[in-house]
Formats: sequence, structure tokens, C-alpha cells
Amino acid sequence: MNHSFINTHLRPSLAASAVALALAGHAGVASAYDTNPPTWMPMVMSQISLDANGALQMPNQDTFTPRCPGWSSGCFSSNPLPLTLGVLSTGNPNLAATTFAQWDPSQPWAVLQNKAFSREFGWWGGSGTAPATLKSSIETTYGAGASIWIEVLSQSAGLETYKAVGKYGVNANNTTTVDPLAGGYTGLFGTAGSSTKWQWDYMMDHNIYAVDLNATNGWGKTFSATYNVYIGDIYGNEVAAAAGKNTIETWTWAAPVPEPETYAMLLAGLGLMGTVARRRRQS
Repeated sequence: MNHSFINTHLRPSLAASAVALALAGHAGVASAYDTNPPTWMPMVMSQISLDANGALQMPNQDTFTPRCPGWSSGCFSSNPLPLTLGVLSTGNPNLAATTFAQWDPSQPWAVLQNKAFSREFGWWGGSGTAPATLKSSIETTYGAGASIWIEVLSQSAGLETYKAVGKYGVNANNTTTVDPLAGGYTGLFGTAGSSTKWQWDYMMDHNIYAVDLNATNGWGKTFSATYNVYIGDIYGNEVAAAAGKNTIETWTWAAPVPEPETYAMLLAGLGLMGTVARRRRQS
């Protein structure tokens, strides 16, 4: 028997196949694409406001409580926020999903293929006329063109952010009809080569946060991002008069833990690959 051929060709292939099989257990095989892209439910709306001294304010993540909507199989933690693998037919996140959602590759949300995601966290200006009042107050205090900017200062490796507009992320009228001018699912905060700064539009923006768990070995891990929310000019430069009026905010997301049988297969595959590598070095 040609042991050299087996060590060089067959065993690496078998090892790779074991790993691929383990990951395929979470990739899932769907006969049809999921009906709707992720919605913003259940919402965690962090309101941006000005205090009496003109400084920006936002509630911390730990001030929010878990949410237990009737349509969900369980409750959603608020700190950290859960990243989910799939959605219900409505587009609401499915905490019970054990396989990745399958997205139509022709749609903007296909960037989420084989990724865990969340749209719950939202930048918010408040109810009714509050956003317009906030905008007017900033321009009156700091000059025409002054607005609120958000810059990511640091974030976990592998955490991606995409712009989402409206309930389904692609249209302000809360439908799944893609508005190409809305820019849904374009990168934010450094994702896909985008700027680390984002000019907030005073709207309730539930952007989408996603992680490729297999590429990052992120199963069961927590991901975080720290943002500087500040008052800047039309170019994103901090307005001198607003120095010290910013607020630093950190938000976290938790990735799901793989099913025990899939995790065991993955470890077995990785172990076999390690054994093959050692034997090849010895030979």
C-alpha cells in the first residue's frame, strides 16, 4: 500500500471533508429562499438627545431590559444583544434557528449569507417632533451645517455593519421593494471599505450588525463596538465649539453556540487535520 500517497492526498481530503460537513450542518440546505430579509424587531431604541448644557446624551446598553415578544420562542437579552442565524417567515429574528438563513443572491441582503445577524439596536431621535427639535437645536447652537456624526473607535474583529432603511432595510416605506437610492445594505463603520464615520440622519436607524461565525471562529463569542457620538460639520470634523459635548458608547452582541453534534464533528475534523499535518512534517 502506498502510505505516502494516502498521507499526502487522501487523509487531508478526508479531514477537510469532515470540517466541511460540520460547517454544512449550520449552512443548511434550503429548497427556497427565506421569504423576507431581517426586520428591526424586537427594537432597542437608544435615544440621542441634548442635555441642558448642550452635551449629547444616550442611555447605556445595560439600562434596557429583556424583551419577550409573543411571536418568539424565547426572550431577547438586551445586554448583550443576540445574533441569530435565521428569520421567521415575517422576517423577525428566530432565536431557535440552528441553520443559517438562505438569501436570494440577487438581493442586497445576500451579504448576510452564512452570517449571524441582528437589527435590534437603533439610533433614535425620540418620538413626534423630538428629532426635528434636536436637529434645530444643534444647528442653532453650533451653526448651519452642524449635525450629529457617529464614528467607530474600535470593534471586534469580524463584526460587520450595514446600513438598513425602514422595516426591511431597503426602503423607507417599510416594504421589501428595493429602493436603490436608499443605500440599504451598503457598508458602514469600515465594512466593505466604507468610512469609519457616519452622518446620522435623525431617523430611527436600525442598522444591521453581522458576523461570519465560521470565518472568525466566533461561535458562542461576544462581539462589541465602541462609538464616538459627536457634533461635526458637513465633512465630519468635530465642531470646535462642541468639543467635550460628545458621548462614547459601547454596544455588545452575542453569537449563538453551535449544536453539540456539529461542534463535535468540527473538533473531530480539526483534530484529524492536525494529525495529518504532524505526520507530513515527520515524513
